[in-house]
Amino acid sequence: MKSYNPSDLRVVGLFGHRAAGKTSAAEALLYGAGATSRLGQVESGNLTLELDQEALERQMTVQICAGFFEHGGCRVSLLDTPGDSNFWGATNRALGVVDAGLVVVSAADGIEPMALRTAQELGELGVPQAVIVTKLDKDNTSFLSVVDEVKTELSKEAVALSLPMQRGGALAGVVSLVTRRAYAVEGERVVETDVPADMADEVATARELLFDAVAAYDDDLAEKYLEEGELSDDEVASGLRAAFAHAALTPVFAAAPTQNIGTDAILHALVNVFPSPLERPAIKGYRDTTMEQPREIKPDPAGPLVAQVFRTFHDPFAGSLSFARVFSGTVRANEDVYNSRRDAADRPSHLYYPMGSTKGGVEVKEAGAGDIVVITKLKHTSTGDTLTSKDDPTYLPPFSEPEALLAFGIRGAEKKDEDKISGAMARIAQEDPSLRFERDSESKEMRLAGLGQAHIDYVVGRLGRAGINVELREPKVPYRETIRAPVKGIEGKHKKQSGGSGQFGVCLINVEPLPRGSGFEFENQIVGGAIPRQYIPSVEKGILDTLGQGPLSGNEVVDIKVTLYDGKYHSVDSNDMAFQAAGRKAIKEVFANPKAKPVLLEPYMHVEIACPADDVGDVMGDLNSRRARVSDMTTEGSRGRITASVPMNEILKYTNVLKSLTSGRGSFTMRFERYEEAPAAVQQQVVEAYQGQGGEES
Repeated sequence: MKSYNPSDLRVVGLFGHRAAGKTSAAEALLYGAGATSRLGQVESGNLTLELDQEALERQMTVQICAGFFEHGGCRVSLLDTPGDSNFWGATNRALGVVDAGLVVVSAADGIEPMALRTAQELGELGVPQAVIVTKLDKDNTSFLSVVDEVKTELSKEAVALSLPMQRGGALAGVVSLVTRRAYAVEGERVVETDVPADMADEVATARELLFDAVAAYDDDLAEKYLEEGELSDDEVASGLRAAFAHAALTPVFAAAPTQNIGTDAILHALVNVFPSPLERPAIKGYRDTTMEQPREIKPDPAGPLVAQVFRTFHDPFAGSLSFARVFSGTVRANEDVYNSRRDAADRPSHLYYPMGSTKGGVEVKEAGAGDIVVITKLKHTSTGDTLTSKDDPTYLPPFSEPEALLAFGIRGAEKKDEDKISGAMARIAQEDPSLRFERDSESKEMRLAGLGQAHIDYVVGRLGRAGINVELREPKVPYRETIRAPVKGIEGKHKKQSGGSGQFGVCLINVEPLPRGSGFEFENQIVGGAIPRQYIPSVEKGILDTLGQGPLSGNEVVDIKVTLYDGKYHSVDSNDMAFQAAGRKAIKEVFANPKAKPVLLEPYMHVEIACPADDVGDVMGDLNSRRARVSDMTTEGSRGRITASVPMNEILKYTNVLKSLTSGRGSFTMRFERYEEAPAAVQQQVVEAYQGQGGEES
């Protein structure tokens, strides 16, 4: 395979809402560049990049899918990402490894919540982004209306780089405003032609807007444009590239990927407008996991090795596959690397430029800065780990994983299934770090937590495909407990005497509330040996054990400070276990004390809803019935958007509700926002349910 310098590499991610056309766009780009011999179709499951059979059946992307193509003297690595907020963890990891983003917006549905969310994230990261407007072959769609919506909702610097071409009322191709060439559909081919005469005025007007956008970034070009009223094609291209590399301009492309319409204009831009790794700022790393010695990482193939794994996949034939972005240096097959997060040596067996996985990809002996590569059979490496050199190590912090929101009890449908769950879940959780799987040490109950119902359903499907049938218990809302007022002089006393040596330990504590989100603080003020030094950690451990399953509802206790100031011990009967028990009893006494004003906290979700404008009233009415606090509501044309804060318990099963309210045309995303005190009625209901089950976690 041809060798490329970093200046000729591109790493681009496709982002947007589910069903907006991201995967279709990826397939069209691969096909248009000649990397595949067929145009993959989502509906048929005939896709190039998707590895996961469960995802294929559900017709949804759930992990980062990677491929590459060569075009115009460049090699472009392409990452297709999930468009469902249930799989935000994967999308978020892709945001951290791309040099530019293509945000996909359906002309039929407009800007939906995940498009807005990913565009905002790209903006905050300073990553250049362009927009592909898809489904322009559908009835009653308007490219220019969506461009206006992009300017309002995503980027005021948005400017069209291509226009749709109509023939007999149907989409027949696009015109590139950069090359001033038309790309028209002729049978099953797309051919390059002159701009149709009837579009000359429209193209001239659109190019003036393009000149304005380019000149706004470059003073020299602005001066020439003001003087001459025109810019050359080379000046437009260079100005576009500079403005886009600095995220100062948002190109918008017209497309219908399922018909391969608009692909050529996007391919031209990927090569001539999108930045190489050399045009992006150096990334920040550290010498080690203490993160005390920062260092800049530049994309130099001869520099120190720095690569980060953004996806792990267990292939039934190839074994463990680690997808990584090489930021610096060169990784080689059968040459040791150092995992700076695990402090362990590892050795790549084979390297591939992936086309979905190794099958269909291209095996290489080495991969350098700017490459996306899949590495086989790493034994000590997981998602988020940094592969580097032992002699000159670098550590990149792992990706920020979203907090698991929805927790279910999980058990095997039969005994034989029960025994297999842990092993299978260990593999699935390694592939997706945003999942949480644990077994309660006391009750032995297994719990599975994810970002939403679809996330959990996907895991259940994966287990079923592996021959493991499971049953789920109702989701447990992650309430929290705390206190609203300080209490002093609380005694925890453990005394047991039943023949032989006894157990004795007494601790006295003061407890006070902390601001929301502070967690837990422990302060030791013991003086004079009232409690021997070796037993202080025992008291803290007993306290923490109880805080993990609070007395009110069995949920975690948060936002309190405990000060240990006095106690008693016995020279013979005191031990570690006695003081742990004393700590546990002290905390229970705090929550039994009405002066502490114990309270239940409930999680609120930030919810963004997109729906037809005609349905906004019904959706608002339903939200109000769910104790929602609506912060924003807008309607523009035929579309409406609502932003609200909603108690998690009220929106657990909202997907079907929204489908019913909007005849299947509504969509939403949600993410954790904050904790608030639960209303008295909710608090009473949760506490009574917990006590009704004997104080055991529901």
